[in-house]
Amino acid sequence: MFGENNPEALIVGAGPVGQFAALALARRGVRVRVVDRGLWPCAQSYALALHPKSMKLLAGLGLRDAVLSSATMVDSIGLYDAKTRRASLPVADGAGDGVAVMRQDVLEGVLEQALEAEGVEIEWRNEVSRIAPGPSSVGVTIDKFTKESRGYVIAHTEWVISKSTEIETPFVIGADGYNSRVRRASKLDFQEVGPAQYFAVFEFKTDADVNREMRIVFGENTTDVVWPLPNGACRWSFEIPGYHDENLEGLQKGLLAAGFDFPSERSKERLFVSQGADSPLLEESSFRAMIAQRAPWFTGQVGEIVWKSIVRFERRLTSAFGDGRLWLAGDAAHLTGPVGIQSMNLGLAEADELAAAIAGVIRKGEPAASLEAYNQKWLGVWRQLHNLAGGVQASAGADPWLAAHASTLTSCLPAYGEDLGALAGKLGLTLARAAGA
Repeated sequence: MFGENNPEALIVGAGPVGQFAALALARRGVRVRVVDRGLWPCAQSYALALHPKSMKLLAGLGLRDAVLSSATMVDSIGLYDAKTRRASLPVADGAGDGVAVMRQDVLEGVLEQALEAEGVEIEWRNEVSRIAPGPSSVGVTIDKFTKESRGYVIAHTEWVISKSTEIETPFVIGADGYNSRVRRASKLDFQEVGPAQYFAVFEFKTDADVNREMRIVFGENTTDVVWPLPNGACRWSFEIPGYHDENLEGLQKGLLAAGFDFPSERSKERLFVSQGADSPLLEESSFRAMIAQRAPWFTGQVGEIVWKSIVRFERRLTSAFGDGRLWLAGDAAHLTGPVGIQSMNLGLAEADELAAAIAGVIRKGEPAASLEAYNQKWLGVWRQLHNLAGGVQASAGADPWLAAHASTLTSCLPAYGEDLGALAGKLGLTLARAAGA
């Protein structure tokens, strides 16, 4: 039924999670195909750090050294208020891996090169327009887009469908981001589980010595973060309480309702970004004022600002990670706040487990119903991370300042499950369990 022209698993979306899923399947002998409606790999996104557990996953695929060659390492997390550092938390694991900071497009390049070595080429400018799941396979229509010149008096170019292909495949993995077509084909809810947050984000050159430390700064009603970046740069992200962008929120609702029907430049879909050139919040004077008010202990020079944006982060969770022949991983299933870079990192772990489960069905004859364990586990993990059932909590004798910020730390620490509990324990906090987490 499934000839060589039909993949055994179709991955929709070629971000880090989709590429990792494809590579994990290919290494297990599963024939895969990867499509993405974008024009090319993403050039700028918020995700920039790999957790220790993600480094283990990449090591398992032989990619650890390639990642480390382009990364800056973070060994500890500093927890600050406006006056001083209140606590320090080492994050390196037993193997010596801390948090690796690198650009997302660099990570995607490493994964894409590894896929090419497996004979898998990402098919850019390909949109999945039909998904018809059945009991043993999924019917899919894939539209390939090209640019075509139009007009007689005034010439212009438009994206048009140059070819449509019908395929049948046993499984479809939706790693296609916030507006996931795979999720919508599955008729799964994607409800908000917390209020959206806006951040003013600045990447800049600096001479600050951050000592391989990621810094989380708690204000009265804000959570800010500064990351060290390669090549003498930092990224500050300042939460902007009470901020709203009606145009951006209107765009978000329209995309969620209608979807894209054309290729797009691949910024991270979960991030609704307003470059905000006219916003006073993005002026250098505002940037300096926020540092002076919220983190006067940051005395590093502010050099060239190489990127600045106002970014909207939503908090959402799917009602299920899939069913039958359609499954989700990464931003297609969950969105959260920006500090801990959790959505992408957990997406890699989800992709690895999903690949193992699908390979078990295809190569070992395990029942397709066995994937329900994947659904239950990750729903539990994410309910915990969203503080819906469990989460980081104060324990007896905990420092009052840390106790006051315990629930916020759930989504800020670079870990989940037992690893999150271990990090919380180092702060004198505890992790309440959720079912399946």
